[in-house]
Amino acid sequence: MTSGERRVGRLAALGYTGVSLAAAVGFFGLARWVGEAPPLAILGGTVWVFILSMIVSMPLVSGWTKRETSERTGGGGRRAPMALTLGVWLCALPLVLLLLGPLFGWKVTALTAGGLLVVLTLICWGVCTAKASSLQERR
Repeated sequence: MTSGERRVGRLAALGYTGVSLAAAVGFFGLARWVGEAPPLAILGGTVWVFILSMIVSMPLVSGWTKRETSERTGGGGRRAPMALTLGVWLCALPLVLLLLGPLFGWKVTALTAGGLLVVLTLICWGVCTAKASSLQERR
């Protein structure tokens, strides 16, 4: 492993650990603010959110970091942003179903899940469009 690969790996690890810590701290703060759950449940939920965030963000941030680094150094890289968008939506779907289903009914839950997919797709499209235009400007 070269020093460049190690640097990219460390940068990716810093990125996905930071994302996971931010998600866990956000969950902890929100759970404490609502204040309906016992402290042990809040702690367990915080650990669970951290672990799931690591699982989801590790391949996303690692791939993004490697791709950005290879583009800066002149290398190519295969891109599949829409597949990643679908993966993020599929990972968020159980959360939407479990939170909104019992509270608002399944019709609202289905509309929210569909809306989330549309929003994520639009974000992906916007990022890809901006990336493509910046690559064209460099050439």
